[in-house]
Amino acid sequence: MAQVAMIVAGTLQAYSSFRGGQYARAEYDAKAAQERLRGRSQALQYKQQGINVLRQLNENLASTVARAAAGGVDPLSGSALNLQNYAMREGVRDYNQSRDNATIATGMAEYQAKQYKAAGSAAFRQGVLGALTSAAMTTYEAMTPTPATTTTTPPPAPVT
Repeated sequence: MAQVAMIVAGTLQAYSSFRGGQYARAEYDAKAAQERLRGRSQALQYKQQGINVLRQLNENLASTVARAAAGGVDPLSGSALNLQNYAMREGVRDYNQSRDNATIATGMAEYQAKQYKAAGSAAFRQGVLGALTSAAMTTYEAMTPTPATTTTTPPPAPVT
C-alpha cells in the first residue's frame, strides 16, 4: 500500500514538474511576442518621426523659396540656395537618424525576443528533466525492497 502511495506521489510530482516547464515556456513565448510588438511599435514611431522631418523640410524649402521670390531675389541661387542646401542637409540627416533608430529598435526587440525564446526552451527542458528525474527516483524507491526492521535485545551484562 505504501508503494502505491509513493508511486502516485512521484507521478504527481513528475507531472507537476513537466507542466511547470510547459507553463514557463509559454510565459517566455508570450514575453517574446510582446517584445517583438514593442519593437515594431517603436519602429513605427521613428518612421513617423522621419515623415514629420520630411514634412518640415518641405515647409522650410517652400518658405525659403517664397521669401526669396517675394523679396525680389532669385530663389535658386545665392544665399537663398545656401539656406535651402543647409535645410536639406539637416533634414536628410534627421531623416536618416530616425530611419536608423527604427532599424535599431526592431533589431533590439528581435534580439530580446530570441533571448526570451531561449529561456523558454531552457525552462521546458528543465521541466522535462525534473519530471524524468522524479519518475526515475520514484521507480527506484518503489522497486527497492525495504529491509524488515527487527529489534534485538542486547546481551546481558556480565556479572562481576
